[in-house]
Amino acid sequence: MRELGERLVKQPEVALLELVKNAYDADAKTCEITHEPPRQIVVADDGRGMTLDEFKTGWMRIGTSAKEGDQLTRRYQRIITGEKGIGRFAVRFLGRALQLRSVAFDKARGVRTTLTAAFNWPEFDRNEDLGRVKVPYHLVRAPSSAAEAQH
Repeated sequence: MRELGERLVKQPEVALLELVKNAYDADAKTCEITHEPPRQIVVADDGRGMTLDEFKTGWMRIGTSAKEGDQLTRRYQRIITGEKGIGRFAVRFLGRALQLRSVAFDKARGVRTTLTAAFNWPEFDRNEDLGRVKVPYHLVRAPSSAAEAQH
């Protein structure tokens, strides 16, 4: 996984651009990058987010693109800019850990949900079989107000 990330994304600015493209493809109106060296980089947007199912079947599966077949975004009908799930590998290039937080309306559950997942990239590097790596995640009902959901 590290090798794929380094081959696809050779510079930090390219990695950040991929994450901004993901926000654009998620119909975000805003995308904010906050850099707090050396501790963290935060990329936050107000896009449509991922449901648990989208996370498990799209984002967590290497070699798939959840955007395949879609040429326009759902809300603003923007031309899709991301491809082949490069954003997944971009985050690996930026640091040793990823804290993912996504708020989305889950049609199957009939509510907005907040999904959080923690990725420890060195753990992925130690395993030849990525299917053996456990990614802890937590799913809860999202707060109803937009202000509460953003923070």
